[in-house]
Amino acid sequence: MKRLDFNRGWLCRPLKEGAQAIPVTLPHDAMRTEARVRSSVGEGNIGWFEGGDYEYIKRFTVPEELKGQKLVFEFESVYHNAEVWLNGQKAAFRPYGYSNFYVEANDFLREGENELRVVAHNADQPNSRWYSGTGIFRPVWLWSAGEKHIRLNGVRIQTLSIAPASIRVEVKTSVPGEVALEILDGERVVATERGEKLFTLSIPDAKLWSPDTPHLYTARVRFGDDCVEERFGIRALSWTPEKGVAINGERCVIRDACIHHDNGLLGACTYPESEERRIRILKEAG
Repeated sequence: MKRLDFNRGWLCRPLKEGAQAIPVTLPHDAMRTEARVRSSVGEGNIGWFEGGDYEYIKRFTVPEELKGQKLVFEFESVYHNAEVWLNGQKAAFRPYGYSNFYVEANDFLREGENELRVVAHNADQPNSRWYSGTGIFRPVWLWSAGEKHIRLNGVRIQTLSIAPASIRVEVKTSVPGEVALEILDGERVVATERGEKLFTLSIPDAKLWSPDTPHLYTARVRFGDDCVEERFGIRALSWTPEKGVAINGERCVIRDACIHHDNGLLGACTYPESEERRIRILKEAG
């Protein structure tokens, strides 16, 4: 399935009398626009913000090249008790605010202009022991595909062994048919296979993944006109009383910390650069 950025052209409005809608680009943390008050029911857990309910609205026309295709919206997260309405019809409800969910759109769409409305409820304070943010604080995508396609999250890759290196690839498709599979190391093809659903491949001279050398391969899967690429590492994990956690047979000492999802002054918004920075700092700290 192909992915279309659906993060621009939104309006956000607090659900209270007299509030005005403002244009926003997702991801967006509506809590950062609120007042900090002593009467905050969430108190210090949410930074003394008030907590409220918000609606997000985006009006759009389905592009000509997507008409007749299967269309699915992906919300990476909405905090929380999210309602999704398409053209006035309730299409989905998601209580949990920290995981992605999908909304199949075709039954709700119409010719011409469409309206996507998302309501995020966060006035039910207190509801968190940490800063939660409010609203659509992670990206939204529109996935599209013809009748013959690889299903969303339809490619699963598993390491079977590391000496010799062997992997299993499972592919879920919308209809039966032959799948073409390539394994690439950078731009170099190291293994190929054709068939249906399940593949077992040997990877010659495999470079193993580890925390210090996180080498990644690419699985390129083709089915009809659809093409999906997934990156993966070849590694073996084990747990024993003698070694504890081991990666590729080598003992790995894991040091953990209590890390929540917010990014300081950025609020709850999730950006690839900020998440990469967080991991880099944690790794540099040991």
